[in-house]
Amino acid sequence: MRDFGTSWDAFSTGMLALMAMGTFAGPALVAGQDGSATVSGMVFDSTEMKALSGARVAVLGTSAVGEADDSGRFRLEDVPEGSWWLSFFHPRLQALGVSAPSQQVTVREDDALSVDLAIPSEQTLLMGWCMAEQPGPGFAALAGLVVDSLTGVPMPRALVRAQVNDRSQGNLEPLEVRTDEAGYYRMCSLPAGREYRIQARFGMSNGRTQVIRMPQNGARIEDLVLLMSAEGNLIGRVLDYLTAQPVQGAQIKVVGTNSMAMTDANGQFVMDDLPPGRHLVITEGLGYEERTDSVTIFSQETVDVELTMATEALEVDGLVVTARSRFGRTTTSLAGTSKRADFITRADIEPLLTRAQHAGDVLRIMNVPGLSIRDIYVDDIGGIRVPGLCVEVSRRSAGSSGCNQAAVFLNDVRIPYPDQVLQSLDPNVIERIEILSPVDAQFQYGTIAGNGAVAIYTR
Repeated sequence: MRDFGTSWDAFSTGMLALMAMGTFAGPALVAGQDGSATVSGMVFDSTEMKALSGARVAVLGTSAVGEADDSGRFRLEDVPEGSWWLSFFHPRLQALGVSAPSQQVTVREDDALSVDLAIPSEQTLLMGWCMAEQPGPGFAALAGLVVDSLTGVPMPRALVRAQVNDRSQGNLEPLEVRTDEAGYYRMCSLPAGREYRIQARFGMSNGRTQVIRMPQNGARIEDLVLLMSAEGNLIGRVLDYLTAQPVQGAQIKVVGTNSMAMTDANGQFVMDDLPPGRHLVITEGLGYEERTDSVTIFSQETVDVELTMATEALEVDGLVVTARSRFGRTTTSLAGTSKRADFITRADIEPLLTRAQHAGDVLRIMNVPGLSIRDIYVDDIGGIRVPGLCVEVSRRSAGSSGCNQAAVFLNDVRIPYPDQVLQSLDPNVIERIEILSPVDAQFQYGTIAGNGAVAIYTR
């Protein structure tokens, strides 16, 4: 979970304030039993909304110590008469970097007290951490985790920006902070009651913009997503080990995902939605021994493999990677159609001319993974909103707020207003088009192509 601070002094100040606010309910007096004083109750973890089993509960200054069971309940016997502090310990407190809040209880002979203990909620902890940093009343706190959109991996040192959404409330400077090594960010001094646009950034990658309203004198938890990676493709053939003939109807599954494919009459298969990383691939076929292989796929990469299957347990060759490419290359595929590619030639463009009035239409119907063409409105020189095109090279950018415009080059010359050129360029003069991912585009064209690139070459 979230660690909202690094200062014990700040936390102590915050917890004193929380105790003053009466965060925890006092003990309730119930009927006594067998002439012995007992204290029982439940320990709850409000950050995860579940009982805190295994918590060590003690009446400080006495020998009354017990442990919470699987349901978080505890019972302390033979508690001496008097006024005591009741507290608890659990490794969860260390993970959060906080100390357990204590409760004062008054014990009388033959009484039985029911007392509930709890780790405060994330919002409550955040308010405690931020109270020492806020300049005064009228401010709210915001915190959360920044993760990669596809892998869910936390992103350390990402920049988080909060901008007031309503300009009528004043032209306030945006507040920016960076995430810590665990991918968490915290903003303590946001004016309360206002609407904000928040977004995470890392290098040339932008996250989705979220619009939120901050509570009055409170705290809010808001996780953010960065568009760092995109799916990869796994394609290939399954062959009989002895005859080298295609195996039809073999089933290919990737462990830990919902991806599954069946081979066709040519023994070929395709999977186009795999997250980047190392995967275990299981191949099964009727009459064949099951086999398991490992393959690594990077973001926006197509991996072409060849697998052989035997009818009995034999020492067969492992999975063979025959090709790797960004987005894949134009070749004949399973059903004889063209696979998705990162470039198309003049021969590929010819069949598209009946459906394309300009170069923008060609890009729209190319069917390249990661390429998104959207109709948007842009401001012209006079400030008038006019129709335009948003060209993005990222599977995860489609549908997000704003436009991460890719650089467009015509015969290796960058076009300053690509939407205008794309909507006026005659597709009959195009010789070929290449689509470059953000990484590849920066290698070829530099930082101006940080959002990817579309390179158009004419005849």
